[in-house]
Amino acid sequence: MAKAKTKKIHVTLKNGTSFDISYWDIDSGKEGPCLLITAAFHGNEVQGSEVMRRFTPIAEKSIVKGRMILIPFANPMALWNRRPHIISTLAHPKGKEVWDNERKIMRFDLRDNINCTWPGNPDGNEAEQITNVLYNTVVKEATHLIDMHCWQHFVVTAALSSNDEKFIDFARASALPAIYISKLKPETSGIPKPPCTLGMLFEATGRLAFDMEFSGQYVIYEKEVVRGVRMLKNCSKYLGMFRGKPEGLDETVIFKDKNAKEVTVTAPENGLFVENGLSNGDYVKKGSLLGIIFSDRTLKTVNIKAPIDGYLYSYGHNRRLCDVDLADTHPYADKGDTLAIIVKSSRKK
Repeated sequence: MAKAKTKKIHVTLKNGTSFDISYWDIDSGKEGPCLLITAAFHGNEVQGSEVMRRFTPIAEKSIVKGRMILIPFANPMALWNRRPHIISTLAHPKGKEVWDNERKIMRFDLRDNINCTWPGNPDGNEAEQITNVLYNTVVKEATHLIDMHCWQHFVVTAALSSNDEKFIDFARASALPAIYISKLKPETSGIPKPPCTLGMLFEATGRLAFDMEFSGQYVIYEKEVVRGVRMLKNCSKYLGMFRGKPEGLDETVIFKDKNAKEVTVTAPENGLFVENGLSNGDYVKKGSLLGIIFSDRTLKTVNIKAPIDGYLYSYGHNRRLCDVDLADTHPYADKGDTLAIIVKSSRKK
C-alpha cells in the first residue's frame, strides 16, 4: 500500500509574510500520470477540502500506478480570511473594482482572484506571488489536473470543460450531474499570460484537466462530499491509476454548451419567491409549478411555471453577489431577477 506523505511548500511574500502550504504526495512507485488535485483557492470554497481528506486514505489503498499531489488548502490566506480572496472585506467581498476601458464598465480586478493569475508573478501582488510558487513547485510536474471550486447553492454541481472531446471525456468520467462547456480559452498555446485560470494553463500546455464547482459556498454538505469522493475515484479509474471502471456513467448529465436550449425564468413582478420543493438538477415538465411570487404591493400570488421541459441548472432567487453577501440570497425578488435556468439539453454519461 502506498503511503500519503505530508509535505509543505514554503511561501515567503515580498511583504515579509511567511507560511506553508501543506499537501499530500502519494507515489505508487510505478510509472503513470501525475494527477494534481486542488481545492480552496478561494477561502469560501471549502467542500473540496473535505472531499480530499476522505479520498486520501482511499487513494493510499487503491493507487496502482502514477502519483497524486493533493492540495486541500491551496490559498491559506484567503481561507484564514474566510472570504473569496486574500484582500476581501465586508465592504469589498469580491475585491477591488477597476475601470475597464474596453467595456466601459467597472469590474473586479482579476489580479485579486488567485485563479486568474497563472502562472503567477514573483513581483506581483500576494495572489500572484502564491501562484508563482505553486507553479514552480508542483504545477509544472503534473500531467493532469482536477481543480475543485464551489459556486452558489442555487446552481447544480458541474464539471467545467474545454470544448475538446478529450477534455469532455475526462470531465464525463467524473459522473457529476452537469458538464458546462467553458467559454474561457487561453490566448495562445504554451505558457499563457494572465488573466488565466489553472485549468486554462493546463489546456494551453497540452495537459488534460477540468475545473469543477460544488453546489454551495461557506458550507460542507454531506451529499456534495460523497459526490466529490466518487468523482475522484472515477477519474482515477479513467486514468488507470485505480483498477476498475468509473461508476454512474449511465446517469443523465445536464450538458450546457452554446447549442443547448435554455430558458432563464425571471420574476414578473416584485415579491417573495417561494420555492416549490425542487432542487437544482431536477427534471421539470413544461407547465409544472416552480414556485410563486408573493407580492408585497398587491398581496396577490403569481404562479411561476416552467416554460419548457428540461433540467434545473439553477433554481432559486439569486443576485449579483449571492456568493458573498447574505442580502443577495434573500428570497425577495425584484422584477426581472433570475428565479431559475432550465436547460433542455442532456446526454447519457
